[in-house]
Amino acid sequence: MAVFRELTEDDARAACTAWQLGEFVSVAPTAQGIENSNFFLTSARKGQQHEWVLTLGNAEFPTTTLDTLVRLDAAGLPVPVPLRHRSGARSGRIAGAPALLAPRFPGSHPDRPDIDQCAAIGRFLARMHLATAGVGGPDHPRDAAWIAARVAHHGPRLGAEEQARLAAAQRVLASVAERRDWKQLPAGLVHGDLFRDNALFDRGGLRAVIDFHHTARAALLFDLAVAANDWCSHPNGRLDGDRLRGIIRGYAGLRPLTREERWMWPVMTLLAALRFWLARLDSPRKPPQEMGRLLDWRLREAAPLSPALTDTAA
Repeated sequence: MAVFRELTEDDARAACTAWQLGEFVSVAPTAQGIENSNFFLTSARKGQQHEWVLTLGNAEFPTTTLDTLVRLDAAGLPVPVPLRHRSGARSGRIAGAPALLAPRFPGSHPDRPDIDQCAAIGRFLARMHLATAGVGGPDHPRDAAWIAARVAHHGPRLGAEEQARLAAAQRVLASVAERRDWKQLPAGLVHGDLFRDNALFDRGGLRAVIDFHHTARAALLFDLAVAANDWCSHPNGRLDGDRLRGIIRGYAGLRPLTREERWMWPVMTLLAALRFWLARLDSPRKPPQEMGRLLDWRLREAAPLSPALTDTAA
């Protein structure tokens, strides 16, 4: 989450009125993330204070995002369901921008996640995928055409080392692009962005997963690969075996991976790293170096997931 728009106290008071929150107390910008503008809003009613997250979007919030949050909440998952605006809709407009308001959850983003936290993220993703099985939605926008466009735009500007990295990744993806087992991996709605700064933990465990603005249809394995790349990697980009085992077993204990998913795991973690590296090449807020290191290691780590790694009884 991050701030791109300004929000005055008058705007915050207008939000309190629009969502019927009671009296305005305070508002402050959040500090993390790279998309949308987010603010911590405090209101008071009958002497009790309540904390909220107000999100201002750069475009209208997709129906898929809102419907998914409602569905996951109904399934008992810890997600921030937007409150209904006084109009009855789950979104409104504040300061001329599309706006969502949701309860603020306790907890913090884990800087150095442990095995138990990784397992909790794996379980969350499995529960999400099971709860949304069969639900439609738009295809993930960062497809082969998107990659080709980013390569055409950035390729000529890259240094020799980066061009070699890109060429190697493209060769791997080309080797599986027409394979049936790649094209027919189980698919459904994915979070698509479950990095550490999109989860909140406290001593009681996972308190919330946030920022569902990338929700779309894709291979379910992609969701797990995005999370594993961030939650289970050392600073140099190499995967940590213990944390990887935690997230995989947490997931597979609820939704067992198919043989094809285990086999395609190294390609999917490479694809996840490549997409985020390309996306960050011109990002002013998230430098691409971290994803570049991840991509370098994924090019070296070519082993499929072994059955022993996914065996939840081990």
